[in-house]
Amino acid sequence: MSRDEQLRQELDEFKKEKERIRNIVGEIGGKNNKQHKIVSSIFVLLIAILLILGVVLEKITLFLTLEIVIILAIFKVIWMFYEFQRANHFQFWILNSLEFRLNEIDKRVRKIEKMVRDKNMKI
Repeated sequence: MSRDEQLRQELDEFKKEKERIRNIVGEIGGKNNKQHKIVSSIFVLLIAILLILGVVLEKITLFLTLEIVIILAIFKVIWMFYEFQRANHFQFWILNSLEFRLNEIDKRVRKIEKMVRDKNMKI
């Protein structure tokens, strides 16, 4: 196998791994994932129902309606912070493991370079 073929194969493996990691990060902290859309839809639906019951149909007092809507909005913000923190933690974990792997590769490259230098000196 020639050097170019080997480099192309390594590049293809890197691209596959990069895509796999991107998909995992998207599932965990992506803004357009299914769970995020469902939770956002539920919050919007609850707020709309409360506003209709409170303002239009006057089944609930306006003050109570506004309090419940504000509490729901606060819960939504708290949930968004939680999801953001979870995604950041996972991304940090991935970057940390990549750094560890890069350091290991760097050590191996230095060791190989030293072996090549020693071999060239003997020749």
